[in-house]
Amino acid sequence: MGANITIPYSGHIAGGIQIGTDVVITGRTHHDFKRFSINLCSGPTWDSDCIFTFNPRFDEGKVVRNHKQGGTWGMEETNGGMPFRRGHTFELHIKVEHNGYKITVNNHNFCHFHHRVPKESVQYVYIEGDVAITFIQFRGHHSHLTPSFPSVPSYPTGTVFPPAPSYPPAPSYPPAFGGGPIFNPPVPLTTPISGGLYPGKIIYISGVPHHHNPSRFTVNLACGAYDSADYGLTFDVRFNFSNTYNVVVRTHRQGGTWGTEERHQNYFPFSPGANFEIMILVEQSSYKIAVNNQHFTEFFHRIHPLQRMDYLNISGDVRLTQVRFQ
Repeated sequence: MGANITIPYSGHIAGGIQIGTDVVITGRTHHDFKRFSINLCSGPTWDSDCIFTFNPRFDEGKVVRNHKQGGTWGMEETNGGMPFRRGHTFELHIKVEHNGYKITVNNHNFCHFHHRVPKESVQYVYIEGDVAITFIQFRGHHSHLTPSFPSVPSYPTGTVFPPAPSYPPAPSYPPAFGGGPIFNPPVPLTTPISGGLYPGKIIYISGVPHHHNPSRFTVNLACGAYDSADYGLTFDVRFNFSNTYNVVVRTHRQGGTWGTEERHQNYFPFSPGANFEIMILVEQSSYKIAVNNQHFTEFFHRIHPLQRMDYLNISGDVRLTQVRFQ
């Protein structure tokens, strides 16, 4: 990974963790480093359960290990001293073992933390504090099963509204790591959909809407990388755009013509400055879309075959932290 990962960072762990998984994190502490934390969590935000928290506190000369469940912290473990120095690089390994997590720092065994919450609860890594992270990798045995998707309520389709103008074309951006996760891509982003679209394919998009007065951001599944390409799905998040407030518009575009817009929603899942993860599951007849692990909507296919949608483009008032295809 060429550039530092933006902190705070929240990233989904495909398939979760299991015995044999080795979480490898490299970085550098700030010169005025007081604290940072690396958390294996059940959800994408700090409010989630923390199955394992690794919290170096230079100001206290210790590394706190703990867990949080239902908003309540457990008993801290602090033996082992302080293996980190201000302004210095480090390599941290969190190895998942049968009875707990084995932690090494700079190739030295540091501590062991017994499982308090089932490891199967871990779905995200969340990092914050006085640290620059340059590399995150999950090594070892991984599940390749499709993760469960939130159950789908029955929604009525939306009504017809005049189509909104599209964003300018996004520049091409090649996939990173041979089709692996793309970390901190630029916006606007256009990238090939690794492996193409087919039933069972999942697209994960993590990011943060702009803090100050965002207008909108848009996710398109496109039939090609050019400006006039057909869109099999347009997912248009509008905070304040064209007399539309806190609405997600779903539609398609074919032959330059926008289709019927769907706007029904039980809630608006996005907030300025707040981390989100969009998960788009491709099924035989529709896209099922979840936001932050909650089902949000279903959009039935309007363009066939699915293989035509071979590019993802994202533009607007958003900072992306990770894009991944599974």
